[in-house]
Amino acid sequence: MIMNSYNKIGADLPSRQWNFRVIASFLLAAAMTLSSCVAPPDHTDGLLENIPAVVNEPDYFSLSILGDKYSDDESWDLNFSAIETDVALATLVLKDIDMKATDSTYFQVLRAEGDTILSVLIQSDLIWSSENSIAETGAPAVATFTGVNFTGRFEYQLIKK
Repeated sequence: MIMNSYNKIGADLPSRQWNFRVIASFLLAAAMTLSSCVAPPDHTDGLLENIPAVVNEPDYFSLSILGDKYSDDESWDLNFSAIETDVALATLVLKDIDMKATDSTYFQVLRAEGDTILSVLIQSDLIWSSENSIAETGAPAVATFTGVNFTGRFEYQLIKK
């Protein structure tokens, strides 16, 4: 039944020309459909602008931010479980920082009592690492990021050894 209606539509055309028109019409429709699709942006590093990426585990904490005039106050209670005999490795990488004198962005790591373990005013590129005994620094409990027009890449990791 369906073939009969197709045959009636293309009855005036030779079968090769009819098949070519059907295939060409299908390809044109497919091309138009696919060309109107919009793909998400290509992020080679997996980070989205102005959305902090956080991994919060008992032996590892990671905070990554790809900022473009990012202004927000964020705080994370760390799941980091440490005793006095543990050693923690901390790394901080700041890249492509573009800050004006009026911008101020801070990052802090605090103990449960509120004492400061690490406090950084972000002004320029930096690569920093530190390996400390928990007996010296105390167990980290909270990480805070206070951004005012932060533009750049922020990467902080805290690893229990």
